[in-house]
Amino acid sequence: MRSRRVAALALACALAPTAVFGQASAKTYEVRRGDTLFGIARQLRHAGVTVPQMVLALYRANPDAFDGGHINRLRAGAALKVPEKSLAAAVEPAEAARQVAALAATRLPPPPPPADVAPQPAPESSPAVAAIAPAAPSVKVPLGREEAERRYRAGLALERAGDEQGALKAFLEAGEAGYGPAQKKLGEIYDRGNSAVARDYETALRWYQKAREQGVSVPRPETRAPAIR
Repeated sequence: MRSRRVAALALACALAPTAVFGQASAKTYEVRRGDTLFGIARQLRHAGVTVPQMVLALYRANPDAFDGGHINRLRAGAALKVPEKSLAAAVEPAEAARQVAALAATRLPPPPPPADVAPQPAPESSPAVAAIAPAAPSVKVPLGREEAERRYRAGLALERAGDEQGALKAFLEAGEAGYGPAQKKLGEIYDRGNSAVARDYETALRWYQKAREQGVSVPRPETRAPAIR
């Protein structure tokens, strides 16, 4: 009888570590208002795993946590499944950074029209009038504030991934739409220059002024003496 009890106890001890590991591997994280995917990835990433690797692994493991499937639209209240280290490290760091930048730069499709609004038929016109009517010039529709903010965040992701040319394009689109943080960022880029644009102090001042007009706090630059030739 005693030998049976000892054998049962030994079996229970042997199985205990497996049960604890199984609970740890099912770890989740509840998204709070104000959280960003990059911030969560920095907080939860495994040792030896880069932030872009963890961002990509979290995005792939939780497709339903992103409105419209867009990486920049993480939904507050979602319970994220935290992928294991082997899954996060499965993609090489450089490839993970490239994929994250591409996902962040993806523009969301326009929302569908309301279901209760029926499309209006085009008015009929005579062929003669249609033949001589001049073509309407194409008008570039400025970005709305929400789309401008998404382009700004995409620019930050591209900048972190090392794509300064793509980041500059995204910041310019957001800045030209009147998004203050992007205008301040453009001032900083032109103030110091990078691989995508030469240093241009006058352009930097113009972007800084636009950012101030949007209520963004920008430190007053020091007066710079002209270069002596």
